[in-house]
Amino acid sequence: MIAKKTLKLSLKSLHDFAKKRLPDELLRDLDDRDECPLEIVRHMCSPDKLGIQLLFVPEEYGGLGGGAFDVYVICEQMARIDLGIATSVLATFLGSDPITVGATPEQKKLWLSRIAEEGLLFAYGATEPEAGSDLGALRTTADRVEREGRIVGYRINGSKQWISNGGIADAYSVLANTPGGPSWFVVEKGAPGFTHDEPEDKHGIRLSNTAALAFNDVYVDADRLLGGVEGQGLIQAQAVFGYTRLMVAAFGLGSGWAALDRAIPYSTKRIQAGAPLSEKQGYTHKLIVPHVARLEASRAFIEETAERIDAGEGSLNTEGAIAKYMATEAGNMAADASIQALGGYGYTHEYMVEKIKRDARITTIYEGTSEIMEMTISRDRWQSHLKTRGQYYHELAKAQEELHDRQPNVGANIAALASHGLAEVMERARVARLTR
Repeated sequence: MIAKKTLKLSLKSLHDFAKKRLPDELLRDLDDRDECPLEIVRHMCSPDKLGIQLLFVPEEYGGLGGGAFDVYVICEQMARIDLGIATSVLATFLGSDPITVGATPEQKKLWLSRIAEEGLLFAYGATEPEAGSDLGALRTTADRVEREGRIVGYRINGSKQWISNGGIADAYSVLANTPGGPSWFVVEKGAPGFTHDEPEDKHGIRLSNTAALAFNDVYVDADRLLGGVEGQGLIQAQAVFGYTRLMVAAFGLGSGWAALDRAIPYSTKRIQAGAPLSEKQGYTHKLIVPHVARLEASRAFIEETAERIDAGEGSLNTEGAIAKYMATEAGNMAADASIQALGGYGYTHEYMVEKIKRDARITTIYEGTSEIMEMTISRDRWQSHLKTRGQYYHELAKAQEELHDRQPNVGANIAALASHGLAEVMERARVARLTR
C-alpha cells in the first residue's frame, strides 16, 4: 500500500485534472460523438503527467505499488468523473494482470516497466463471441512453431469480442488454447495478421473504446508466452478475480454517487407545493435515502474486502463477487432513481444523470454479469455450509451477536437473526436435497 499522503495527492491531482480538462459539457459532447478521448487517456497514463497507471505497477518496476484499498479509492473517483474514461484506464490494469500474476521475472520487468515508464496502454483479450464469460470455452488457438525440435514461437488464430481499449491499445494480453491448455500471450499492435474492428456503438461508456479483435496466423516468439509454461492461463485469470471485481465494484459505487451528487442538490432547489423536494419524504425516502444506504453498505463491504486482500488473505474471489454484485446493482439503481428524481429534466441529454445511467448499466455486465456473480456466491457459500456441517452462517450470526453486545446501536442483532435464518433455510434445503 502507498502512504496516505501520496494517495491524497493522487486524488487531488485527479480531481483538479478532471475539473480543468473534463467539464460536463465536454463529456456530453464526446458521448454524443461516441468518441474515446485518447489524448486524455494517454495524459492520465503518462508518467510525467498524471501517471494514474503507476498506482497499479509494483515499486520494483517503477510504479507506486498501490494495494487493493488504494486502487479502489482511485477507481471510485475515476468513475465519479466518467465511467468510460475510467474503463479505458482500468483496461491497462486488467491487461497487465496476467503479467503481474503469472509472468517470468524477465517478462515482468519488460512489460511492467514499459507501462510505468512509457505509459503503455494494454487490453485484456479474453472474452470471445461464442464463449462470453466462460473462459474455459475459448476457441482461439495458439499452435506451436518448432525448429530442430525446439518451440520457437506460436501462431495465434481466432477472435475476441467486447475488448476495452481494443482499438487503441499498444499491447494485448491474449488468452488462447495451446496443446498444453489455455495460456496467455502478449501481442503488440501492428503484428502481421492482427486486426481490430471499428469501435462498438454502445448504449453507454461511449468514451471508452470497445472493439473486436481478429487473429489470422499471428506469429509471436516463444518468450511472449506468459510464464513460459503452457496451460496456466485459467489459473492466472482466476487468481485475480477477487481483486479486479473489487475495482468494478468501485466503479458501481462511483457511478451511483455521481448520479446522486446531482440529484441531491437538485432536490434542495426544486420547489414543489411551496417547499423543496428535499423536505418531502415521499421523494427522499424513495429516490434518495435507500440508494445512499445501499451504496454505503457496498462501500463498507468493498473496504473490508480490500483491507483483507492487502493483509494477505488471498484473492478472496467470492468476496470480490459479493462486492461487485452489491455495488454495481446499487449504483445502477441509484442512477435510475436519479433520473426519476430530476423528472423530465433527468430524461434529457442536457442533464448528466441520463448519461450516467447509461454508463452505470455496464457495471452489472462486464467482468462477470450479476447473474454469474449470483452463481459464484451461492456455489461458494453452499460449499461453506456443507463443509462446516451447517454452521457457517450460525457462526457468522454469533459474531454479529457479539458485535451487538459491544455496539448495540448498529443493528447487528437484526443481521444475526437473518444469518441464523439463512443457515436454517440452507440446512432444510440440504436435508430435502432441494439443490438437486
